[in-house]
Amino acid sequence: MSVREMYHDFRKRFPEVTQAADARHIKVWDSVDDETAFSWFESLAGAINDQMGAPDEGVNVSSVFSYFGEQLQGSDNEVKNCIDVSFVENLFWEVQPNSAASAWDVMPKSMQQLYLSFHGRPPTID
Repeated sequence: MSVREMYHDFRKRFPEVTQAADARHIKVWDSVDDETAFSWFESLAGAINDQMGAPDEGVNVSSVFSYFGEQLQGSDNEVKNCIDVSFVENLFWEVQPNSAASAWDVMPKSMQQLYLSFHGRPPTID
């Protein structure tokens, strides 16, 4: 699967959080299209971060994380890099440690390792 294919697949599987990510993405890039698919996953991380701060919104963070955990297992370096750089590195930004704890607990170990490799510590430490 390519980054573009993952982008389209994710959008079909998770329409609610896709709408939130699109709204964030448009503020920065003015549009949502295939040409900005790689950076769109950064907007998705922002939408997930918003969800962590307001868990009543209904996005199933565990399902989203499971999806990316599966993509990491069977994908090429381009997709792995996209997940790492655009998505994982941008997770938990401005999320309080107590709000991050439940999301961190359901994050696949492979994604936790990517996060720790970049940030050096889990988001649950203040």
